Amino acid sequence: MLYDTTRSRSGDMSPEIQAKADSLLKEFMAIVDAMTEERCLQKGIARSQLPGSIAVIQDRENLSVLGQMRSEGRGGIYITNPKIALTPQQAIVHAEWEFGFEDPFFIQFPIGVLDQTPEERRPSLEKIAAKHIDSEFDRFVGLLSLMRTRPIFGPPPAAVSMQTALLLMPSAVALQGNLEAISQAAGTKGLLVEVAGDIREGKRAVRESWAAINQAGIIIADLTGADPGVMYCLGVAHTVGKETVLICPQGSNLLKDIPRTHRIEYEESDEGRMKLEEQLLKTLKSMLPPFED
Repeated sequence: MLYDTTRSRSGDMSPEIQAKADSLLKEFMAIVDAMTEERCLQKGIARSQLPGSIAVIQDRENLSVLGQMRSEGRGGIYITNPKIALTPQQAIVHAEWEFGFEDPFFIQFPIGVLDQTPEERRPSLEKIAAKHIDSEFDRFVGLLSLMRTRPIFGPPPAAVSMQTALLLMPSAVALQGNLEAISQAAGTKGLLVEVAGDIREGKRAVRESWAAINQAGIIIADLTGADPGVMYCLGVAHTVGKETVLICPQGSNLLKDIPRTHRIEYEESDEGRMKLEEQLLKTLKSMLPPFED
């Protein structure tokens, strides 16, 4: 349960902000419980309704709440860091590496709601609660249909949103123009863009890429030069069933017949990259529904 007065507490958040955060979480959970009942879902389908530990992080833009189911030794850590602005992916990594959460759930509130009255922020909380319940229900359905596998990277985190795109890019500096074109097209479509790290940097990089792949709504892979890191991550993405777009130079024979993928060939020139951006935007529009504001 996100709101639980019996947890042990720690962290550097001021008592005043802690109190505001607790009031927010109490209101939020009342909305989650009511929505779950209205939808005739079993209480606990959302992990936020179950006993557990939480980490509450106030940054300059959001109040991020990370939770882990735990029946004993429940704790709450409250942290303030106005120098950062956590993305969902970064928050999940924090949960796993710094707080020891093995299968965390994640909820994020815009920082402004802390200073609103319950009446003023209720519409925002209702929207966030609905997305949270949908995500948790989808996770539950996914668990029922999972292959019996044991990934060496650890349990797969739940997807955050179809509005996120993970870019698998070669390490070659010469391909910076591709990155700019791909990022521009994805951003124009309204996608939150993240570039995957290089898995050759070590175990942490591999775990972060695994988490990013699972949480992304769509994967865009630049296959120029058949970069080993890109190909490895693309294989993982295909295994977990992610929608993918493959970017290839003209005449490439790489992965021509992979099912459920979109393939775009580009010419290695400034004009060719402009056309790549246009083609990618058109492809994304065909793949994804229009997002609500």
